[in-house]
Amino acid sequence: MRPAQKVLTTILWGLTVLIMVSVIGAGLWRRSEASQLSVLADAPQFSLIDQNAQPVTLATLRGKPWIADFVFTHCAGPCPIMTGKMATLQKTIAAPDLQFVTFSVDPENDTPAALKAYAARFAADESRWKFLTGEKDTIFATARGMLVTAIPANDKSPIIHSEKFILVDADGKIRRYYDSTDEQDMTALKQDAAALADEAAATR
Repeated sequence: MRPAQKVLTTILWGLTVLIMVSVIGAGLWRRSEASQLSVLADAPQFSLIDQNAQPVTLATLRGKPWIADFVFTHCAGPCPIMTGKMATLQKTIAAPDLQFVTFSVDPENDTPAALKAYAARFAADESRWKFLTGEKDTIFATARGMLVTAIPANDKSPIIHSEKFILVDADGKIRRYYDSTDEQDMTALKQDAAALADEAAATR
């Protein structure tokens, strides 16, 4: 082999090793980042149905991390914005081990068919994103268990609900809350969720 070829080969091997180290390092960094997230509480037990009328429980979500929020389909306030941001997260975090769970706080109107149409409106990947409805008491008990505000409508007030996203790990532990109106929080959510997804995939 000519000296020039030897030099070129050495450089190429060096670049290959550097790329491999960088990729491995990035994965380890993200997993280390996931371990920095404190466990805040256990997600509550619940039994609901999704947009395809299929049962969903805390147990069926176990094994994969998920991002949750509470909205309703005919909301004229923050809900479309929140769902749009969830849709962006779905597109930008490709990890199949990350799930998305949207709870309706208006189960009387948000039937599976209504949620199915809402999911289509936001181009939801239904293999990863579930829109849940069911018994009203169960929905609001779930919100309380997730430690977020959700109050049904009454004669004096419309539905009130939290505008936060909730990150839950593969073991059903709540790890962090994110303000959907705060761009720094949304950036952090993207990073943290990807890190938890990497961690879940690595433990399989």
